[in-house]
Amino acid sequence: MAAKNGLLLLSAIAAVTLSSLSLAAAATRRSQEPREAVRAGYYLAADAHLRPLAALDASLYTHLYYYAVAVHPARRTLLLPPDPAAASLLGDFSRAVKAKNAAVKTVLSIGGGGAGGGAAAAAGSGSVSDPAFAAMAADPASRAAFIGAAVKVARENGFDGLDVAWRFPASAVEMAEFGFLVAEWRAAVPRGFLLTATVYFSNHVFDAPFAGVDYPSEAVARSLDWVNVMAFGLRPPGAANATAFDAPLYDRASHYSASYGVVSWLDAGVPASKVVMGIPLYGRSWFLRNKANNGVGAPVVAAGPKQRGSNATGAMSYAEVQWLAATATRGSRAVITAYDNASVASYVSVGDVWVAFDGVAVVAEKLAFAARCGLLGYFLWPVNYDDANLTVSRRASQVWTQTKISPEFKNVTGGARQTQAPVQRPPALQSPAPTTAPMSSSSSFSRLSWRMLD
Repeated sequence: MAAKNGLLLLSAIAAVTLSSLSLAAAATRRSQEPREAVRAGYYLAADAHLRPLAALDASLYTHLYYYAVAVHPARRTLLLPPDPAAASLLGDFSRAVKAKNAAVKTVLSIGGGGAGGGAAAAAGSGSVSDPAFAAMAADPASRAAFIGAAVKVARENGFDGLDVAWRFPASAVEMAEFGFLVAEWRAAVPRGFLLTATVYFSNHVFDAPFAGVDYPSEAVARSLDWVNVMAFGLRPPGAANATAFDAPLYDRASHYSASYGVVSWLDAGVPASKVVMGIPLYGRSWFLRNKANNGVGAPVVAAGPKQRGSNATGAMSYAEVQWLAATATRGSRAVITAYDNASVASYVSVGDVWVAFDGVAVVAEKLAFAARCGLLGYFLWPVNYDDANLTVSRRASQVWTQTKISPEFKNVTGGARQTQAPVQRPPALQSPAPTTAPMSSSSSFSRLSWRMLD
């Protein structure tokens, strides 16, 4: 009898094991199905006043993210918008953008980290934590209930997928729980339902309070359709008192560059076809100590001026950067713009205000890099921050289409690593030639004038 019971127990264990393996295999097959190139944009719900949905050209994107629904700090449940206007935006988002582009896919971001919403969310890959998300993910029962609720809310509001925006797991234990979470989430969503994650710029979290904080690459590759790599907010430690680029493609002095981050994900085993690179639509600003000393590494005294539109201090939307330079030019103030070919980054200096930002030439080079790496696509962060003409959104869509159809762009990551020189792009995508010194823009107009800010 005992032997019979033992055999029954072994059979049950084998059945459960086979069932789990089958589930994992099914999830892998679903997440590995070929996908179209991604031209995505994050829409910050907290900054909806900067660009109402009616003013958003949905034809420029294949995927639009509603960012974000947070985790309740005490209940480990979804914290839905309490304000009627915000709740209405969540309910109308998919319908409104699909009315303009029926093919666009909408994704609901869950989380958002300690940065919260609005301009503070533009912090990128800086030091951010989300204790509420971590507490939810640590408990299997909470995870299961949360996953079910999130899928229900997304489907009821017409979303095509969910995005795990845990910014960011801060220990090896939390990374393991991240792996459990995405695997369980994949098992819970219906076939064809998208599941992505907004992740740190590198597979390894540098500024975590503990050592050895690496994303579980196997779980990521197996369970997610792709990861959105936040390749911005890359301010190296110890650079608080000087100007610095916020999202350089290359940085030979540190690991804080978009190229290093992207290649780290590829080296960790995540397929290039599951990596989407982020491009910022905001600029990082400071007040200079001496406006005559306005290069990279110049001493600063404080974060830049607070903006009326984005309500940010130390950050400006792309539209606000354009406005700063345009009004200074009309007022006959000197506008210094510079493009750094070694870093693939640019800045503008007006009086004692200095702003690092990504203009259209920088964006073009970054997209060329992404194409060379064979990445699935790019995302803009956030689309609310583009100017009235959606200059960056339009140019990015155009450049990406050109790079994807060009035979010159191949999946060769060897030429994309940080130790190599910036990739050489076809003439059609070349940025303005770099200068040995910053150029002042004036009414006579130069290639680096405020009109292009590149």
